Amino acid sequence: MAGLRKMRILWPLVFLLGPVEADPVEVHIVCHTHDDVGWLKTVDEYYSGQNNSIQHAYVHMILDTVVQSLAMNRNRTFTYVEQAFFVRWWRQQDAATRALVKTLVKEGRLEFTNGGWCMHDEAAPHYIDMIDQTTLGHKFLMDEFGVAPRTGWQLDPFGHSATQAALLSAEVGFQGLFFGRIDYQDLQLRQQDRAAEFIWRASPSLGPAAQVFSGLTGSYHGNYGPPDGFQFDVNNLDETIQDDPNLEDYNVKSRVDGFVAAALAQANMTRGKNIMMTMGSDFQYEDALTWFYNLDRLIQHVNEDGRIKVFYSTPSRYVEAKQKETMVKWPLKEDDFFPYADGPHKFWTGYFTSRPTLKRYIRDTSAFFQVAKQITALAESGTQGLEHLAEALGVAQHHDAVSGTAKQHVTFDYAKRLARGRSLAYPEVSKALKTHMGKASVQDFTLCELRNVSLCALTQAVGRSTNRTCFALWNGLARPREELIELPVSSKNLEVVQAETNEAVPIQLVRSLPSVTNYGSDAGGAKDTLLAEVKLPPLGFSGFCLQQVEGKTAPESQLMKDAELIENENLAIHFAGGMMSKITDKVNNMSIRAEQNWFWYNASVGNAESSQVSGAYIFRPNRSQVVTSVGSWVHQRLRLAKKASHVEITYTVGEIPADDGLGKEIVSRFSTDLQTAGTCFSDSNGREMLQRKRDFRPSWDFNQTEEVAGNYYPIATSLFIRSQQSQLTVLTDTSQAGTGCVRDGEIEMMVHRRLFKDDGRGVGEPLNETQFVTSYVEDPKGQHYGPGLVTRGQHWLHLGRPSNTAKSWRPLMDRLYMAPVPFFTAGEVAFRKSWTNWLPKNLEVISLASWGPKTLLLRIAHQFGVGEDPELSKPAKLNFEFLFPGHSITSIEERGLGGTISKDEVEHRRIQWPLEDEAAPGAPLGRMRSARSTVGVVTFGPLQIRTFLLQFGEAVFI
Repeated sequence: MAGLRKMRILWPLVFLLGPVEADPVEVHIVCHTHDDVGWLKTVDEYYSGQNNSIQHAYVHMILDTVVQSLAMNRNRTFTYVEQAFFVRWWRQQDAATRALVKTLVKEGRLEFTNGGWCMHDEAAPHYIDMIDQTTLGHKFLMDEFGVAPRTGWQLDPFGHSATQAALLSAEVGFQGLFFGRIDYQDLQLRQQDRAAEFIWRASPSLGPAAQVFSGLTGSYHGNYGPPDGFQFDVNNLDETIQDDPNLEDYNVKSRVDGFVAAALAQANMTRGKNIMMTMGSDFQYEDALTWFYNLDRLIQHVNEDGRIKVFYSTPSRYVEAKQKETMVKWPLKEDDFFPYADGPHKFWTGYFTSRPTLKRYIRDTSAFFQVAKQITALAESGTQGLEHLAEALGVAQHHDAVSGTAKQHVTFDYAKRLARGRSLAYPEVSKALKTHMGKASVQDFTLCELRNVSLCALTQAVGRSTNRTCFALWNGLARPREELIELPVSSKNLEVVQAETNEAVPIQLVRSLPSVTNYGSDAGGAKDTLLAEVKLPPLGFSGFCLQQVEGKTAPESQLMKDAELIENENLAIHFAGGMMSKITDKVNNMSIRAEQNWFWYNASVGNAESSQVSGAYIFRPNRSQVVTSVGSWVHQRLRLAKKASHVEITYTVGEIPADDGLGKEIVSRFSTDLQTAGTCFSDSNGREMLQRKRDFRPSWDFNQTEEVAGNYYPIATSLFIRSQQSQLTVLTDTSQAGTGCVRDGEIEMMVHRRLFKDDGRGVGEPLNETQFVTSYVEDPKGQHYGPGLVTRGQHWLHLGRPSNTAKSWRPLMDRLYMAPVPFFTAGEVAFRKSWTNWLPKNLEVISLASWGPKTLLLRIAHQFGVGEDPELSKPAKLNFEFLFPGHSITSIEERGLGGTISKDEVEHRRIQWPLEDEAAPGAPLGRMRSARSTVGVVTFGPLQIRTFLLQFGEAVFI
């Protein structure tokens, strides 16, 4: 266990010596409010000032009074972030107010930073969702104001990802990225080493071109508020500026002295003469004039004092000032900021799993949204319903939504918004699908939302009230695929046939998974599920029909509870005591011990070392060993499909027992004989794989206080361990907490949590998810009652050689995220339709959406990291004429990742920052030549995503 580096306390020297820099410190006052898009209250409650018995917050008044205050004084500036709130406000404004706001934006007095629909979480979201919610906000800002944000502003998320720095900063066109929370040990060292600002080069695959200037906020003390004593929000207790000598309590000198001391202390924790003070915090500026009145006077009197300079500023102006300090050399960071701890025994690793069903619903909705955009874009149909879904999904990426750290009634609201967004999108998707069918169908299409719990009225009706139900199965990936589709059924005399040709496809009847509370067989769920083996074209659909066949019974598969071996052409899975014990890779002729079982950690309620408990944010078991008796409330199905190179585990966990009063954190553990030396690899939001080591942080000498929780990491899609000869990869269908570092050769995936203590991080209630919660108006404590939460999900396992196994698990990752979507209809469906040729094996379409008349937004991603595969990690070339054969592309324009500015503008914004360990200025940042032509071949480097606007000569896709 590494010891913490010895501390050097510098603050007393600051007051004696002043800052190291010769020039006076220049203080950039950045006025801001941090407005959570839901947390203790719903997003609408926050906006409209409702339910203030929980928390006083009124975003509508914040925006009203900020605009009024800015109009009163041309020197004042303000920075705003969350477009989910701003758009609500904007839609309610009259023409005069809109004109005033446009003037404020044009003059740089109102600046938008980050600019996404929300300030997204960085642990749980899929990278596509991060891109989508950022694009949603940026498109609004470009359409209304003609601006694209130049800085990132991730003040409050509980840890920061490599994907945020490389993709959602550098590739969007951000010149700076600012945030508040980092590990308390890391923070102390950065304070003493003057490293509170640095260059973050987070992606080995994208390299120096994707680096970004990064800095801490909140005077470099781990938050995002003003210096202590200078909180001027209405009703705050800090001392205001009283500068009238004719009145009592004249305090200019003491206030100026205190502010200068705070500025000099902050300056001594970074480099250069410019520092930024974030003047604001959660839901502040409801009465903006209170803030600005005091800041006006503070700025005046500090400047009259002359020891430092202070002025209103914005994040982009601040980065511009830092860029001009050409003699300053900056430290370099190349890892990420997970996991985050705010003190000993206080690791924020529980929220990686908290509220697993909300996380799963968000991920499922994300995949549906991608398919919906494809279907409507290729039919050139309406998108208003999709816009509602985009906004709901954007809200869900907030760092208190997908993170699982909001109150229960807010969590219900997030789910309700997603459900409403989906329902509003269905008619447009159905209309577009009917267009794609031509004359084959005039009936509406629908989804079976509860198919995962064996409920689908249209398929269960076959053999009862109808003889036939057809469906179009949409493949959102740009490559052909073979899949097993699960259809809940009520009859055994069934077959599935290809539409129009009536050719039967292979099927098998299996018992449905165990029912879950309030659904399943007790609520009309099917006892049987029909598996159909289907083939799908790239980026398109195949049509099928489920129909009754008299005198012919579908072949049945018996549940093999006591099987010792199941195998196919590629794998053999061995069992002992009903649980997996060994995996054999027949292709590579190797076997590993792979014992899988279910365990639970007993959640800590505090002990002699620390009073910290496990809660929505924090994972803290009461000891490092797990309890083995999971009981009958955990079920799983293990499936090895024909020709598959992976094993599928579908689990059902819950209701977690509460009668013993013990908080429980449920893990699936895979124990192997791999020699892993305390090392594992976890993904960053589904992109780069990052090496993790037991009790280790690359950026500092780490002092471990929690041997389990301190080695857990966010797993958005994948985690693997490896020896020299073998690699075991676990893929998950939703974000979870996981580790492969606690013990050699073991992987743990935390799938569910039920806790009875609040962990003291603000949410104010335990993570005890039940079906119901009392009204907070009637009961401020929000009592939980009813059945406990049941969750269902999947883990896919792949075994291979480390040198080339990525060629299998990387495509599997895409398949698990973008499962085929069946759209059911009472009418007929077409046989098959595809809109593209196959892409190279290492490229994938990740976005295809309408961007205007005859215009598509297309994002294509290289799906392999540098060094992951001898061939597939190499650059790939794509010819657009090959991608859309026979279609008339009149122009191709490459855009930045957010879609609103050109790639040339993104490249123009890149800054060459001097690094402290470089003897001479670094090599010029790599720049990729942007595509702008009618045809052309473009090249993709490892894990590079490129965004294009394609203009077509006519509506040719229908």
